[in-house]
Amino acid sequence: MKRFLKNIRCPLAGFAKTLSLIGLIGVVSLLAVEATPPPSAFGVWDRGDKFDPKDHPFLKGLAFNQAWAEVEKQPGVFDWSTLDQAMDRAVQRNQFIYLSLGVGPDAPQWIYTKGVPAVKTRDQIHDSWPVYPFYPSSEYKLFFQRLITQFGKHIRSYPKEKQERIAFIQVKTGCTGDECAYKGNVIETKYDLPMRSPAWREFRLWAFDLYVKTFQGSSDHPQIALMFNNAAPDDDEGNGRGFAKEWEWVMANAKGGVGIKIAGSARGHHLSGERTKIETWQPRLIAAQGTPLFARSEMDQTWQRAMYQVNVPLSFYWGALTGLQNGQSIWDISAGAMQASKEQGFDYSFHFFNRYAGQIYPKTATDAFCALHKGLDAADTVAYPEAKFGKASHKNVERMEKIVAAYSKYGAAVDDKNGLLLGQVRQRDTQTGFNDVGWDIWPDNYGRFLYQIDADATSIPLWRVGGAITKTSSIYSRFARGFEHASGKDALYFKLHEGFSQGNAPKVMTVTVVWYDAKAGSTWKLDYDAGKAEMKTALTVTGKGDQQWHHERVMVEDAVLSQGGIKGSDFALVNTDAKDDIFSLMEVHRGKLETPVLLPPTDYKVSDKAPMPPKAEKAGKPGKEKKRKKKSGDAANQD
Repeated sequence: MKRFLKNIRCPLAGFAKTLSLIGLIGVVSLLAVEATPPPSAFGVWDRGDKFDPKDHPFLKGLAFNQAWAEVEKQPGVFDWSTLDQAMDRAVQRNQFIYLSLGVGPDAPQWIYTKGVPAVKTRDQIHDSWPVYPFYPSSEYKLFFQRLITQFGKHIRSYPKEKQERIAFIQVKTGCTGDECAYKGNVIETKYDLPMRSPAWREFRLWAFDLYVKTFQGSSDHPQIALMFNNAAPDDDEGNGRGFAKEWEWVMANAKGGVGIKIAGSARGHHLSGERTKIETWQPRLIAAQGTPLFARSEMDQTWQRAMYQVNVPLSFYWGALTGLQNGQSIWDISAGAMQASKEQGFDYSFHFFNRYAGQIYPKTATDAFCALHKGLDAADTVAYPEAKFGKASHKNVERMEKIVAAYSKYGAAVDDKNGLLLGQVRQRDTQTGFNDVGWDIWPDNYGRFLYQIDADATSIPLWRVGGAITKTSSIYSRFARGFEHASGKDALYFKLHEGFSQGNAPKVMTVTVVWYDAKAGSTWKLDYDAGKAEMKTALTVTGKGDQQWHHERVMVEDAVLSQGGIKGSDFALVNTDAKDDIFSLMEVHRGKLETPVLLPPTDYKVSDKAPMPPKAEKAGKPGKEKKRKKKSGDAANQD
C-alpha cells in the first residue's frame, strides 16, 4: 500500500503536502456540489432516540430505525406514525436525525403469500430470522420499490426545514446494515446469494438506483445524503475488496452527499487491519476533493468486554482518536455506553470527538491536534526487516515479540499473546489486555491538521507512562513521546497543515500542551514561528515531580506560523536542561479560546461489574496478509 507521507509522523506527513487544500464537506466556494450533511452534524450520536441532549450535551443527533413489517402490516397500507414522532423529537431537541428501514428478513410475512419465494437458512450465529425473501424475484422487487417510493413521498410531505433535519438515510438492502442477503447457510442452494456474487450485486445496484432517484433526484426538495455499506474502492496496490463496482456506481451516481460505514472504527485501538483502513479512507474524508463523503460507525458492546474494561475512559479516548484518524464523521453510541458514560467519566472522549469530527477542511477549521503515539506494525518489513525480526506473517508471534522487545525499555509490551493472532472482530471480543505490536496497526501519531516532523529522529516513543495500566490510570498514560537527552533528542517539532495557517500576517492562536511531570526541577519550553529569524518562546515550564499529567495553555497574538522555524516547523517543544520530559498531546485553537475546554476527570468511578464474556463463536481468520515495504521510520531498528 502506498504511503501518503514519508517524513512527518502526525499522522503521515504526506497528507500535509499531497492532499488538496479543498475541503470535503461544508459550504466551500470551490466545491461544485453542496455537501450534505453539514459538518455541524458530525460528532457523537444516540444510536436510538432515548437520550435527551439536555442530559448528554455532546449528542448531535438521534436515529430512526424501523422494520418494514411494522410500517406495512397490511399490503399497501403504510403507517408512518413512528417516523413522524421521531422527526418531531429531532425538531423539539434541535437535533439532526438519520433514517433507515429494515428490509429483507424484516419484511412483513404477507409478502410470502404474494409470490415472494421464502428462503430458510441453518447455522445462524448472531442475528437470526425464520425466513428471508429471495431478493431478485420480481415480486419482492415490486414490493420493495413501493416501500421506498412511499417512504420518499412521506418525507417530502414534511416542510423544507423539517426535511433539513435529516442528516442522511442509510441504504439497507439486506440483513440489518451488514448488507448480506442471509445470515447462516441457505438450505436450498438455488436461492444462495453470496455477498460478492454478481446476482447480489445486481440487486443491490438496482436498490441503490431507487434510493438515489427517490432522495437525490428532485430539484424541488433538499438533497438528502445516502449512506452505503459494502461499497469500497480498490486499494493503492490494485487489490479489490470485492465491492469496487458498488463504489464506482455510488461515486458516479450519488451526488447529493455520500456516506460510508467504516466497520469497527472507534471501537478500539491497535486492532488488526486499522492501518489499511485509515490509509484507504482518511484521504477521502479529510481535506479531499470530489463527491462529498462522510463516514459513520457505531459503538456496540465492545466497550463491555475484557480489553476495554482494563480502563474504560482510556479505551474510549484512544478509540475516539482512532476514529478521528480514520476520518470518521459520526459515532453512534449504544444505550448502555450512553448510560454509563457520565457515571464512569468517559463522556470526555465524546466531547473530544465532537471538537474535531467536523474539522474536515483546513482553511475553515478552528482546531488542530496531534496525539503522540507509536504502534509497532509487524506487517512493515522495512521498519522491521525480516532478516532481523523474522518472516512477516500475522501468525508469526515470535516476530512480533522480537519487535516489541526492541522497545521494551520504553514501556512497550504484549499483555495478551493470543490477541496477536486474531482479526479485529475477535480481538474486540476476546482480547484481555493491551498489545503494543500488532498486524497492520496504525504506526504513527493521531491527529488533525497538526503533524510532528521527523518524530523518531527527534524524540522517543513511550508506552504505559507511570507503570502498568490499571482501571484508574490517566487516559494519557497509554502512549506518549519524550526527550532523550542522552541520545541528543531534545526537541519535538510540529507543523500545521498549509491550509490551516495562511499568509504571513500575525495571528492569534491558543496552544495547549499535555505533559507528564515526572521529575522535579525539569524544564522545557514551547517555541513558535513568529516570522523572525529565530523562533519565539510562548511559555517555559518547570516540573514539580508530582507524577501527574498537566495541561499547559498559552495564547499568542503574533503567531505567523508559515513553517519558518527549525526543520520547517511552526511549533517546537524544547528541552532546556539535561532532564527528560514526556508529552502526550498538543492542540492548536485558531484565535482566543472564548469558552474553557472541558478537561478529562482525574477521578473515575470504576465499575465492579465483570467484563461481558466472549461470544460463542470460532475465531475468524486473520484475513489477507500484507507486508509493508514502504519506510515508516528509522527508530524501529534500535536494539
